[in-house]
Amino acid sequence: MIKIIFFDIDNTLIPLGATQIEPKLIHALHQLQAKGIKLVLATGRPSFYVPHFDHIHFDAFLTFNGQYCFDQNQTIYADPLSHKDVITVLHNAKQIHKAVALTTNEKLEATYYQPELERYFTIANQSLSITDDLKTLLNQDIYQMMIATKEYQDMQVLKNTHHLQIVRWIDFAADIIPLGGGKAKGIAAMLKHYGIHKDETMAFGDGGNDAEMIQFAHIGVAMGNAKAEVKDIADYVTTDVDKDGLINAFSHFGLL
Repeated sequence: MIKIIFFDIDNTLIPLGATQIEPKLIHALHQLQAKGIKLVLATGRPSFYVPHFDHIHFDAFLTFNGQYCFDQNQTIYADPLSHKDVITVLHNAKQIHKAVALTTNEKLEATYYQPELERYFTIANQSLSITDDLKTLLNQDIYQMMIATKEYQDMQVLKNTHHLQIVRWIDFAADIIPLGGGKAKGIAAMLKHYGIHKDETMAFGDGGNDAEMIQFAHIGVAMGNAKAEVKDIADYVTTDVDKDGLINAFSHFGLL
């Protein structure tokens, strides 16, 4: 029996650029909650940029690709980046002329303006601010960094770091998170908190940063519009996000 479901947001719960969930999907989600199933948003977005969806209340939130998890009552799990590695990435980024966005639990600020980096945030309806006090920003816990690079530049970005890895859901930008971190680790912490067994979990996603989550869950579902590598490790591939992908999967597994 499924007791908790984790949903990526962009291109999974809603089409990229959309701001609200379709009414028929809202109805399906309400049916799941009526059965006692917890619904969790599992996103790479910062905690303060988790979108509000009309007519549905999610039970908990996995943010920063799993580095900060919480519900309405408390913080469940927090795993900030290594401060030393953050400084190293800033140095590496400078060498390849790339701005870096850094996120604390309260703000998101970039080292300087770069159009490609701004584009990364506007896709998800987020704004990008430029820091005027990098020193103070770096004295806070940094949960994630973002940089507008291609995959072939990953080794340059992470050069001489020891506790970081790159995950990406789009080809022109990357999220930098702790090595060994990710959505699967955040899910494991949440299951321990709620006393739910791994065999009672289900997860939906489409991007590279969802792969570990889909592989970790008892039932991992890739959207029809998911990347090929995500489909390859999924237990089931449903239809596209704009073709009732979630509802069709709920029905396939007998949840509706």
